Amino acid sequence: MDIDDLERAAARHWQAPQTEPLGEWLLRAAAGFTGRANSALPVGDPGVPLPAAVTYIEDWYRRRALPPMIVVPGPLHNGAAPAPLDHFLAERSWVLRSGPAFVMTAEIADISPAPPDTLRSETLPPATLPPATLPPATLPPDAIVHLAPQPDAAWLALYRYRGQDLPPIARTLLMSAPWQAFASIRQAGRTVAVGRISVAPQSPPDEPLGMITAVEVDATCRRQGLGAAITGVLAAAAADRGARRVLLQVETGNTPARALYARLGFRDSHRYHYRVAPAP
Repeated sequence: MDIDDLERAAARHWQAPQTEPLGEWLLRAAAGFTGRANSALPVGDPGVPLPAAVTYIEDWYRRRALPPMIVVPGPLHNGAAPAPLDHFLAERSWVLRSGPAFVMTAEIADISPAPPDTLRSETLPPATLPPATLPPATLPPDAIVHLAPQPDAAWLALYRYRGQDLPPIARTLLMSAPWQAFASIRQAGRTVAVGRISVAPQSPPDEPLGMITAVEVDATCRRQGLGAAITGVLAAAAADRGARRVLLQVETGNTPARALYARLGFRDSHRYHYRVAPAP
């Protein structure tokens, strides 16, 4: 899949409650929670000249009391020439938002398992959620994996977006994919790692694609293999839904996470950043 196809696919996994097409572009709003749900996705032809499209986006977001923002996907190499859209926005003083990120992809069959050990699991009944084939992981003997169709209070309490507590609209976004599940690793009755897996059709070739989001490990429990374990659980759950590939997004400055995913078999696909309009 090329960059445009992957960006279209990713949009199906994190769907804002307010959307509007602009030609082939997609405008999204979700009360300001996450960049992806509150930015225009400029993939394809907007159907109008670029200046008119940008003016429309500015008005659309300001009518919703949100800063106009556009996500700009691009190739991996910083030395590449800026996209025409990025150049156009920069000339008009649209500023870079913090937190540019990489999109990484992997074939689920190629994801390297963690070192072998015993991991007990508890899942919902198959009629409610098909149990995933859990990969081996090096974890404390009392660690238990839970896989559920909705996030519970402990899951929501651990997950932080940019270090912030979750606003009420967060649950709407977490439940916005065609299918999603929420994994937790619990130790001594305490949730120490969480993550979300979603599955949505990609077109082309119209087959299921998994996406990993919202991975969080308790700060007191890092460097114990929990990140690798939760990633393996999420990938296995996507495989149970027929997905062969999985993607995720990680900020360019998050070196430990990028190294972890690379060890598990993920490879960089492309990068993206956001441009935010100047104040009127």
